[in-house]
Amino acid sequence: MFKVKISGIGKTVGSRVVASTELEKVMDVKPGWIEKATGIKSRNYVDFENGETALTLGVSAAKKAVEDAGITLDKIDCIIGANGSPLQAIPCAAALYQQELGLGDSGVPSFDIDTTCYSFGVALFLASGLVDSGLYKNILIISADAPSPTLDITDNEVRALFGDGAGAVVLTKTSEDEPSRVHHFKMNTYGSGASFTEVRGGGTLKHPNHPETTPLDNVFHMEGKKIFKYAVRYLPSYFESFFVDSGINQKELKFILPHQTSKHGIDIFRKFGFASEQIASHLSIHGNCIAASIPMLLHDYIKNGEIKRGDQILLFGTSAGLSLGGLALTY
Repeated sequence: MFKVKISGIGKTVGSRVVASTELEKVMDVKPGWIEKATGIKSRNYVDFENGETALTLGVSAAKKAVEDAGITLDKIDCIIGANGSPLQAIPCAAALYQQELGLGDSGVPSFDIDTTCYSFGVALFLASGLVDSGLYKNILIISADAPSPTLDITDNEVRALFGDGAGAVVLTKTSEDEPSRVHHFKMNTYGSGASFTEVRGGGTLKHPNHPETTPLDNVFHMEGKKIFKYAVRYLPSYFESFFVDSGINQKELKFILPHQTSKHGIDIFRKFGFASEQIASHLSIHGNCIAASIPMLLHDYIKNGEIKRGDQILLFGTSAGLSLGGLALTY
């Protein structure tokens, strides 16, 4: 258990609202297909031509989180980038965030944690240990993803799902009279499913000078049905061990905040003992924003008053690898 709290949270989305009805015309698919298949009515896209990117979204969300925490940027003593997709191959996103936040000469340690869609959950857990130990006082975690500029050459399944957004939090130590805690973390990875979610290019395996590297190697590839079947296979034993090891009563959780994969990917939690009212979602208006999904969802539920101080919640996600991750905390 770590005695830490989320003291500030921020969210920013792409400035373009794209309805599923609009996207269906571009994709030349049957009207109503996207919402029926995914549960998504609309999503936000960045205005890439006017300079809006995952970097600008992340910086904006970070500034909001710092303001929400009641501190100034000079009080941040560590920055963690927790994107689901890299801003560029090198350097890490956190260094770019640091520069854009006006801290480029500060020396504040900045690094990334990358487990694709569950990067935020892992970053929050590891940052909790760093704050609890006293090494850092105010850690800024930023998750931002903006896949929309690449989606026009992906298949319809992928194109229908994704949106652009960012979420950020400031993590600080909990005072003695506050209930906030990070309780339990569990992550399982099944590498036999690694090929189900890939961007093959951008590294040394499919490097630019390799004669077999093609433009498609730099495009997101996903086999959604295989991922779903894999997750369903492992989820029962995952949740059983999570709640046994943590001692947490599943029914006493206020919410499970799952990565916003798709309608089917969210509804499945009812089969694993979660009541409908425990399952948080804003999928219909944001789609799947990759690693930013969970902090964006957390932001909305905190700001609309559905999550209050003292509420026990579970941040859960699946990610490329294939991985399952869960972090239980008292907000």
